[in-house]
Amino acid sequence: MINFTDAQLQLWLASLIWPLARILGLIMSAPFISETGIPVPARILLGTVITLAIAPTIGPLPSVAVGSWEGIGVLVREILIGVSLGILMQTLFAAVSLAGELVGTQMGLGFATLYDPNSESSTTSFSALMVALSGLVFFAIDGHLAMFGALAQTFKTLPIAELGFKAGGLKMLTAYGGVLCMHGLVMALPITITLIIVNLSLGMLSKAAPQLNLFSIGFPITLAAGLFLAFIGLPGWLRAFDKLWEVSLDGIMRAAGAL
Repeated sequence: MINFTDAQLQLWLASLIWPLARILGLIMSAPFISETGIPVPARILLGTVITLAIAPTIGPLPSVAVGSWEGIGVLVREILIGVSLGILMQTLFAAVSLAGELVGTQMGLGFATLYDPNSESSTTSFSALMVALSGLVFFAIDGHLAMFGALAQTFKTLPIAELGFKAGGLKMLTAYGGVLCMHGLVMALPITITLIIVNLSLGMLSKAAPQLNLFSIGFPITLAAGLFLAFIGLPGWLRAFDKLWEVSLDGIMRAAGAL
């Protein structure tokens, strides 16, 4: 008959529950896999499979009981770590959405809005298109695999412990969110500046020829110019998204080490 001691059971539970909490925290907050269209049991199953795969590589665990108050504190800490890293990944696509919002508004598509059930807010059609294209690039470059690989690395740079967070790590995590938003503004800058110049030119034209109906000719010109610029600038936009992805991965690793 095989007997197990209480210490062995506690160790097995800790090696599964605590890593699973961090992984599920990421899955429940990361882009695309946290969407409402994916059933919760499927996400839990995915997190369990990933946990079983990386559990042997996790370092030493804190010597506290899983069901104790200290163990619950470790559990909450791991959930917060996973959610924080997932939100950082969400900021990546929020930056793309911001760039699309700016360009779409300058193109005159500010009134062409769609309801986004994931964020429960309205977004412009151009922004939704750019986010969808960025999502395709995300999966094409195996971004989802790199994300889970970076998550597995955080168990080395940020091992499971009963200690709290460092203020420097939280500050760095927040700073990387600002860096991603700045990159989003840079993505929108060329088209936005060009469309501003087009609008200024139309304004000067309306002053030079007041008999022209600016509203009837201005919108088609602005829309056509914006679509043309978006078409020729799409390769550069996708390269910029690739750079954004590299910054996000670097942010995950640096923030995990600083926490």
